[in-house]
Amino acid sequence: MMYKPDISIIAPVKYESENIEWVINNISKNIKYTFEILVIYDSEYDPTVQIVKKIKKNIHNIKLIKNDYGQGVLNAIKKGFDCAKGNVLVMMAADRTDNPRTINAMYKKILLGYDVICPSRYSKGGRVYGKTSIKSFLSKLSGISTPYILGIPTSDLTYSFKMFKKDVLNNIQIQSKGGFEFAEELVIKAFLKNYKICEVPTIWKDRSYGKSKFLLINWLPRYIYWYIYGIVGRISKLFRGKQDRSKTRS
Repeated sequence: MMYKPDISIIAPVKYESENIEWVINNISKNIKYTFEILVIYDSEYDPTVQIVKKIKKNIHNIKLIKNDYGQGVLNAIKKGFDCAKGNVLVMMAADRTDNPRTINAMYKKILLGYDVICPSRYSKGGRVYGKTSIKSFLSKLSGISTPYILGIPTSDLTYSFKMFKKDVLNNIQIQSKGGFEFAEELVIKAFLKNYKICEVPTIWKDRSYGKSKFLLINWLPRYIYWYIYGIVGRISKLFRGKQDRSKTRS
Protein backbone atom coordinates (compact mmCIF):
# COMPACT_ATOMS: atom_id res chain seq x y z
CA MET A 1 0.00 0.00 0.00
CA MET A 2 1.28 3.46 -0.92
CA TYR A 3 2.30 5.59 2.09
CA LYS A 4 -0.06 8.56 2.35
CA PRO A 5 0.97 11.09 5.00
CA ASP A 6 -1.31 13.67 6.59
CA ILE A 7 0.99 16.50 5.50
CA SER A 8 3.47 17.05 2.68
CA ILE A 9 6.07 19.68 3.59
CA ILE A 10 7.70 21.22 0.53
CA ALA A 11 11.09 22.83 1.11
CA PRO A 12 12.92 24.30 -1.90
CA VAL A 13 16.66 24.58 -1.30
CA LYS A 14 19.49 26.53 -2.87
CA TYR A 15 22.79 26.50 -1.00
CA GLU A 16 21.21 25.90 2.41
CA SER A 17 23.86 23.46 3.64
CA GLU A 18 24.24 25.41 6.91
CA ASN A 19 20.52 25.25 7.62
CA ILE A 20 18.91 22.15 6.16
CA GLU A 21 19.87 19.67 8.89
CA TRP A 22 18.44 21.94 11.60
CA VAL A 23 15.23 22.37 9.59
CA ILE A 24 14.70 18.65 8.98
CA ASN A 25 15.54 17.66 12.56
CA ASN A 26 13.17 20.25 14.01
CA ILE A 27 10.36 19.20 11.72
CA SER A 28 10.90 15.55 12.71
CA LYS A 29 10.96 16.37 16.44
CA ASN A 30 7.95 18.67 16.52
CA ILE A 31 5.31 17.54 14.03
CA LYS A 32 2.61 15.43 15.72
CA TYR A 33 1.00 14.14 12.53
CA THR A 34 2.29 11.86 9.78
CA PHE A 35 4.31 13.78 7.22
CA GLU A 36 6.77 13.68 4.39
CA ILE A 37 9.46 16.26 3.65
CA LEU A 38 10.07 17.03 -0.01
CA VAL A 39 13.44 18.74 -0.46
CA ILE A 40 13.46 20.21 -3.96
CA TYR A 41 16.81 21.22 -5.44
CA ASP A 42 17.95 22.76 -8.73
CA SER A 43 21.53 21.54 -9.05
CA GLU A 44 23.43 18.38 -8.16
CA TYR A 45 26.38 20.63 -7.34
CA ASP A 46 24.49 22.27 -4.47
CA PRO A 47 26.22 20.99 -1.27
CA THR A 48 22.78 20.84 0.39
CA VAL A 49 22.05 17.72 -1.66
CA GLN A 50 24.83 15.65 -0.09
CA ILE A 51 23.77 16.64 3.42
CA VAL A 52 20.18 15.58 2.75
CA LYS A 53 21.37 12.24 1.35
CA LYS A 54 23.15 11.56 4.66
CA ILE A 55 20.12 12.58 6.71
CA LYS A 56 17.87 10.31 4.64
CA LYS A 57 19.70 7.27 6.01
CA ASN A 58 18.13 7.89 9.43
CA ILE A 59 14.97 9.82 8.55
CA HIS A 60 13.17 7.83 5.89
CA ASN A 61 10.20 10.10 5.16
CA ILE A 62 12.42 12.56 3.29
CA LYS A 63 12.28 12.76 -0.49
CA LEU A 64 15.11 14.46 -2.34
CA ILE A 65 13.70 15.62 -5.66
CA LYS A 66 15.44 17.26 -8.61
CA ASN A 67 13.56 20.27 -9.94
CA ASP A 68 13.30 19.54 -13.65
CA TYR A 69 10.63 22.20 -14.28
CA GLY A 70 13.20 25.01 -14.58
CA GLN A 71 15.43 26.97 -12.21
CA GLY A 72 14.00 28.95 -9.32
CA VAL A 73 11.77 28.74 -6.26
CA LEU A 74 8.48 28.90 -8.15
CA ASN A 75 9.28 25.92 -10.35
CA ALA A 76 10.61 24.05 -7.32
CA ILE A 77 7.30 24.63 -5.53
CA LYS A 78 5.34 23.44 -8.57
CA LYS A 79 7.49 20.30 -8.71
CA GLY A 80 6.80 19.73 -5.03
CA PHE A 81 3.05 20.13 -5.54
CA ASP A 82 3.08 17.48 -8.25
CA CYS A 83 5.17 15.00 -6.23
CA ALA A 84 3.39 15.40 -2.89
CA LYS A 85 1.40 12.41 -1.57
CA GLY A 86 -0.43 14.17 1.26
CA ASN A 87 -3.88 15.73 1.04
CA VAL A 88 -2.50 18.81 2.79
CA LEU A 89 0.56 20.72 1.56
CA VAL A 90 2.83 23.19 3.34
CA MET A 91 5.38 25.48 1.73
CA MET A 92 8.29 26.03 4.10
CA ALA A 93 11.61 27.84 3.85
CA ALA A 94 14.79 25.82 4.41
CA ASP A 95 16.66 28.69 6.08
CA ARG A 96 15.44 28.29 9.72
CA THR A 97 13.14 31.33 9.49
CA ASP A 98 9.83 29.40 9.63
CA ASN A 99 8.73 27.75 12.88
CA PRO A 100 8.02 24.01 12.37
CA ARG A 101 5.83 23.86 15.49
CA THR A 102 3.30 26.13 13.78
CA ILE A 103 2.47 23.27 11.40
CA ASN A 104 0.62 21.48 14.22
CA ALA A 105 -1.62 24.49 14.85
CA MET A 106 -2.20 24.84 11.11
CA TYR A 107 -3.25 21.22 10.70
CA LYS A 108 -5.69 21.49 13.62
CA LYS A 109 -7.47 24.21 11.62
CA ILE A 110 -7.61 21.85 8.64
CA LEU A 111 -9.33 19.29 10.87
CA LEU A 112 -11.88 21.97 11.79
CA GLY A 113 -12.82 22.36 8.13
CA TYR A 114 -10.62 25.21 6.88
CA ASP A 115 -9.04 25.00 3.43
CA VAL A 116 -6.18 27.50 3.64
CA ILE A 117 -4.17 28.33 6.75
CA CYS A 118 -2.00 31.44 6.92
CA PRO A 119 0.57 31.72 9.70
CA SER A 120 0.88 35.35 10.80
CA ARG A 121 3.85 37.12 12.32
CA TYR A 122 1.68 40.15 13.04
CA SER A 123 -1.41 38.68 14.74
CA LYS A 124 -1.77 38.35 18.52
CA GLY A 125 0.80 35.80 19.65
CA GLY A 126 2.95 36.27 16.55
CA ARG A 127 6.39 37.77 16.63
CA VAL A 128 9.34 38.75 14.44
CA TYR A 129 12.94 38.42 15.60
CA GLY A 130 15.53 40.15 13.48
CA LYS A 131 16.46 43.42 11.91
CA THR A 132 13.77 45.69 10.52
CA SER A 133 13.89 46.61 6.86
CA ILE A 134 11.82 48.14 4.09
CA LYS A 135 10.71 44.61 3.22
CA SER A 136 9.40 43.94 6.74
CA PHE A 137 7.70 47.35 6.90
CA LEU A 138 5.89 46.78 3.59
CA SER A 139 4.96 43.24 4.61
CA LYS A 140 3.41 44.47 7.85
CA LEU A 141 1.59 47.32 6.10
CA SER A 142 0.15 44.91 3.56
CA GLY A 143 -0.90 42.54 6.35
CA ILE A 144 -2.66 45.22 8.38
CA SER A 145 -4.66 46.38 5.37
CA THR A 146 -5.53 42.93 3.95
CA PRO A 147 -8.64 42.14 6.06
CA TYR A 148 -10.12 45.59 5.38
CA ILE A 149 -9.24 46.16 1.74
CA LEU A 150 -9.26 42.60 0.39
CA GLY A 151 -11.60 41.03 2.96
CA ILE A 152 -9.22 38.11 3.50
CA PRO A 153 -8.91 37.05 7.16
CA THR A 154 -5.13 37.19 7.50
CA SER A 155 -2.69 39.83 8.65
CA ASP A 156 0.28 38.28 6.82
CA LEU A 157 -0.76 37.82 3.20
CA THR A 158 2.72 37.99 1.64
CA TYR A 159 4.34 35.38 3.91
CA SER A 160 5.07 32.30 1.79
CA PHE A 161 4.80 29.85 4.74
CA LYS A 162 1.24 28.56 4.22
CA MET A 163 -0.88 25.40 4.28
CA PHE A 164 -3.38 24.34 1.61
CA LYS A 165 -5.63 21.39 1.06
CA LYS A 166 -4.45 19.74 -2.13
CA ASP A 167 -7.95 20.07 -3.64
CA VAL A 168 -7.59 23.86 -3.41
CA LEU A 169 -4.31 23.81 -5.32
CA ASN A 170 -5.80 21.52 -7.95
CA ASN A 171 -8.49 24.13 -8.62
CA ILE A 172 -6.20 27.14 -8.93
CA GLN A 173 -3.85 27.90 -11.80
CA ILE A 174 -0.61 29.56 -10.72
CA GLN A 175 0.11 32.51 -13.00
CA SER A 176 3.02 34.02 -11.07
CA LYS A 177 6.24 34.17 -13.08
CA GLY A 178 8.73 35.24 -10.46
CA GLY A 179 9.02 33.65 -7.06
CA PHE A 180 7.65 34.07 -3.58
CA GLU A 181 4.60 36.09 -4.61
CA PHE A 182 2.93 32.83 -5.65
CA ALA A 183 1.65 32.37 -2.07
CA GLU A 184 -0.11 35.73 -2.17
CA GLU A 185 -1.66 34.79 -5.51
CA LEU A 186 -2.91 31.44 -4.19
CA VAL A 187 -4.55 32.92 -1.09
CA ILE A 188 -6.26 35.70 -3.07
CA LYS A 189 -7.60 33.27 -5.66
CA ALA A 190 -8.73 30.83 -2.96
CA PHE A 191 -10.65 33.64 -1.25
CA LEU A 192 -12.32 34.65 -4.51
CA LYS A 193 -13.37 31.01 -4.97
CA ASN A 194 -14.96 31.05 -1.47
CA TYR A 195 -12.57 28.62 0.21
CA LYS A 196 -12.42 28.86 4.00
CA ILE A 197 -9.33 30.75 5.15
CA CYS A 198 -7.98 31.45 8.62
CA GLU A 199 -4.71 32.35 10.30
CA VAL A 200 -2.64 31.16 13.25
CA PRO A 201 0.12 33.11 15.02
CA THR A 202 3.73 32.17 14.37
CA ILE A 203 7.22 33.26 15.36
CA TRP A 204 9.65 34.18 12.59
CA LYS A 205 13.40 34.52 13.07
CA ASP A 206 15.68 36.14 10.54
CA ARG A 207 18.28 33.79 9.09
CA SER A 208 21.61 33.41 10.87
CA TYR A 209 23.42 31.57 8.09
CA GLY A 210 23.54 31.99 4.35
CA LYS A 211 22.18 34.71 2.13
CA SER A 212 18.52 35.47 1.49
CA LYS A 213 17.24 34.77 -2.04
CA PHE A 214 14.56 37.47 -1.69
CA LEU A 215 15.20 40.52 -3.91
CA LEU A 216 12.71 43.24 -3.02
CA ILE A 217 13.41 45.46 -6.03
CA ASN A 218 12.62 42.57 -8.40
CA TRP A 219 9.58 41.14 -6.62
CA LEU A 220 7.79 44.21 -5.20
CA PRO A 221 5.93 44.97 -8.49
CA ARG A 222 4.66 41.37 -8.54
CA TYR A 223 3.28 41.63 -5.00
CA ILE A 224 1.57 44.89 -5.93
CA TYR A 225 0.09 43.27 -9.04
CA TRP A 226 -1.59 40.50 -7.04
CA TYR A 227 -2.78 42.93 -4.38
CA ILE A 228 -4.53 44.99 -7.05
CA TYR A 229 -5.86 41.75 -8.56
CA GLY A 230 -7.39 40.99 -5.18
CA ILE A 231 -9.02 44.43 -4.91
CA VAL A 232 -10.55 44.14 -8.38
CA GLY A 233 -11.66 40.58 -7.66
CA ARG A 234 -13.31 41.54 -4.38
CA ILE A 235 -15.20 44.43 -6.01
CA SER A 236 -16.42 42.07 -8.75
CA LYS A 237 -17.42 39.51 -6.13
CA LEU A 238 -19.40 42.08 -4.13
CA PHE A 239 -21.08 43.34 -7.29
CA ARG A 240 -22.12 39.83 -8.33
CA GLY A 241 -23.49 39.25 -4.84
CA LYS A 242 -25.67 42.36 -5.10
CA GLN A 243 -26.93 41.26 -8.51
CA ASP A 244 -27.80 37.80 -7.17
CA ARG A 245 -29.70 39.29 -4.23
CA SER A 246 -31.60 41.60 -6.57
CA LYS A 247 -32.64 38.66 -8.77
CA THR A 248 -33.75 36.70 -5.71
CA ARG A 249 -35.98 39.56 -4.50
CA SER A 250 -37.49 40.04 -7.94
